[in-house]
Amino acid sequence: MQQVSLLNGSTVSEILTVRRPVSVDGATTTNQQVSPQQQVQALFRAALANQAATALWRLPGQAAPAALVDFTGAYGPAPIDFRSPRQEFVFAPFINQPDNAALRLHADILLGADGIVATAPERALSRSVLADFARFQSDAALPAPAWYLPPAAALDDSAADERTFTNLVRDAVDFIRKTDIAKVVVSRLTERPLPANFDPTAAFAELCVRYPHAFVSLVAIPGVGTWMGASPEVLLTVDQTRLTTMALAGTQRRPEDRPLAAVQWGAKEQVEQEMVSAYIRAFFQQAGVSRVEEIGPQTVAAGNVVHLQTTFRVDAAGDERFVLANRVLQELHPTSAVCGMPKQKALAFILANEGYERSFYSGFLGPVHVAGESHLYVNLRCMRLGAESATLFVGAGITADSDPAAEWRETELKAATMLAVLGT
Repeated sequence: MQQVSLLNGSTVSEILTVRRPVSVDGATTTNQQVSPQQQVQALFRAALANQAATALWRLPGQAAPAALVDFTGAYGPAPIDFRSPRQEFVFAPFINQPDNAALRLHADILLGADGIVATAPERALSRSVLADFARFQSDAALPAPAWYLPPAAALDDSAADERTFTNLVRDAVDFIRKTDIAKVVVSRLTERPLPANFDPTAAFAELCVRYPHAFVSLVAIPGVGTWMGASPEVLLTVDQTRLTTMALAGTQRRPEDRPLAAVQWGAKEQVEQEMVSAYIRAFFQQAGVSRVEEIGPQTVAAGNVVHLQTTFRVDAAGDERFVLANRVLQELHPTSAVCGMPKQKALAFILANEGYERSFYSGFLGPVHVAGESHLYVNLRCMRLGAESATLFVGAGITADSDPAAEWRETELKAATMLAVLGT
């Protein structure tokens, strides 16, 4: 079996030689009660021990996380079609052309509310992952933390300091005023050291606790790397009867002394949010959808910040729901909340001026047809793990009235979501 680059160049066999015994009254023992977090931790370690791709996630408002493992290696990139019943986890970059392609992790092993299920338990690799999963639920057998490293080419990105970013904002404002477009979303990255003994599954668990209303994820793919995040923005959800999307824009620090309903918003944030809402309304009109339930705008919390949010819901039956979901992906991604308006002009500015490759930041991710539902989120408040550091990605929506210093502060606020689990 070909070795895959793991943390600090370790091989799978080296990782498995490390053990963490638990001592009770001087005797080594195992915990009889295994929590959902311990189960997804064990499955994550089992997937890496067998060089398989894996995804962990926790939906907003839910207590228990879920996870899957793909050991086929045939995870993409490939187009997404909601008419296919395949259960999978999709991971799409900011630019995912042609054909709306995404990495698609098949649920060869799925861990959810009903326990763990393997679609082909007779396969040797499936048996190996399941055996390691059972063994790693004991702290005494748990291997040392590890994760897949990104390809060397992905490490050429340079972090933007305050001066570089505020100059980018000024350029964006000038571009907006000259071209009379509505909005451009610019972003930056920053690199921070990982704390000693960093464990991505422990960080995932902490994000779940800190941000109960976010979509929390940990995705590890050989040859691609390891990403984790806590996103507040729905791109698309599809259940048995309904399709939902949202407009999310405007950011400020979450007040500690008053409820969300009392938060005041300035004209710049209200205009920015209405731009995104108007774009989604126009999409549904062009798609011929006449009955759309619209809720908002309302203030919602996302960790240490708040946003303005408008939710759009459509009731649709059968195949009609999946056809509309395909169209949402094709036409709304990348959303105006992460790109700008009009999309193509804003995207041209981003590609020409941002100065780095966004990769999976501001793409989308989430489970498709798992437990009969699909939940795709925009990949915000996220970071990519390296051997000794993490690369964090943050952005801000720029309009003609944007203040560069204020936009820098907004990105600092957003970065705090992930910095909280790095101890910085």
